[in-house]
Amino acid sequence: MGAPADACQVIPNGIQYERFCGIPFKPDDGWVDIGAVVRMAPIKDVKTLIHAFHELSSRVDNVRLHILGGVDDQEYADECYELVEQLGVRNLEFTGRVNVVEYMRKLDFTVLTSISEGQPLSVLESFAAARPCVTTDVGCCRELLEGEEGDDFGTAGFYVPPMYREGLSRAMERMCSSRTLRETMGQIGRNRVNAYYRHERMLDDYRKLYSDTADQFGLNRFGLER
Repeated sequence: MGAPADACQVIPNGIQYERFCGIPFKPDDGWVDIGAVVRMAPIKDVKTLIHAFHELSSRVDNVRLHILGGVDDQEYADECYELVEQLGVRNLEFTGRVNVVEYMRKLDFTVLTSISEGQPLSVLESFAAARPCVTTDVGCCRELLEGEEGDDFGTAGFYVPPMYREGLSRAMERMCSSRTLRETMGQIGRNRVNAYYRHERMLDDYRKLYSDTADQFGLNRFGLER
């Protein structure tokens, strides 16, 4: 936006890690349960998710999709519901707003199909619960999945271009194929969140930023000159 790069600082989002880190892996019940924590709005591209899951279901029998979240755009939500009916998609549930911490117990991994994102909290929360993710390559999703420079934890999921229905379906199929893969990637995600994306670390970074800025301009904690 025109600011010099050396004057910019990014403070990553942080989540309350303890709310999610104790959630156990879902017992093996013969099904693979996928969760999408999204608002029903066009920017979340739920339609591509529905199409991709329909394609996935034609190749994988034991898979279910749970779309968790409220309705931001009723017209778009109605179009999504109609699409499910038109395609005859089975084993797909729109849950509405739920307690994500409790519902995460039912899931094996999560998916995010947004057309645009910044740093999605839903991915961080999924990782904290040791659930790997399939995401679109938007915002910093790739960075969350693979880590930044110096992060040696590994890869915590797969990413595909936005609105790429076939690629999304294949990535979900790959995740469905192995419980061991899901648990390994999920643990990588959990380790990454614990190291870099905790709520406490975010608050400390903001406190330091304000404190350093105040010191630079000779201000006290109330913004007044000393």
